[in-house]
Amino acid sequence: FLGANWTTVYLGIEERHPNSKDAEAILGLSSLDPIVDSLIVLVAVALLLFLIGAIVAARNIAKKPTIRLVSNKQPPKLMIARGLTWHLFNSHIWSTGQDAAAVIKNELQQLLPGIKIFLDVDELDDIGALEEYVARSQM
Repeated sequence: FLGANWTTVYLGIEERHPNSKDAEAILGLSSLDPIVDSLIVLVAVALLLFLIGAIVAARNIAKKPTIRLVSNKQPPKLMIARGLTWHLFNSHIWSTGQDAAAVIKNELQQLLPGIKIFLDVDELDDIGALEEYVARSQM
């Protein structure tokens, strides 16, 4: 933004007073080169910071532990039988187990990306339909 403003001001002064040194006297610049060079350096630094951030993010994702098969070192292919919604029904004691069940769900989702887990806090619309939710889960 500032570089564009300085460039506009410099060019405006040069346009009004073509053969004078007014632009140099006002801005302290004898040409646009320092402004353009500064903008190029600024863009290069911004790109470098973005690249560093992308590399750090990619490394963090690569280091995230996941469950993998011994046979091929790949994550297991999670399939849900036709008519089912969740791989797992996560059950808990209402009075004391909600937090622990949420942690278990979160950890499993990090270890097995793509797993669908029923947890009442997230999915339950009707307590009377609890048996239906269990029936729509593989485990």
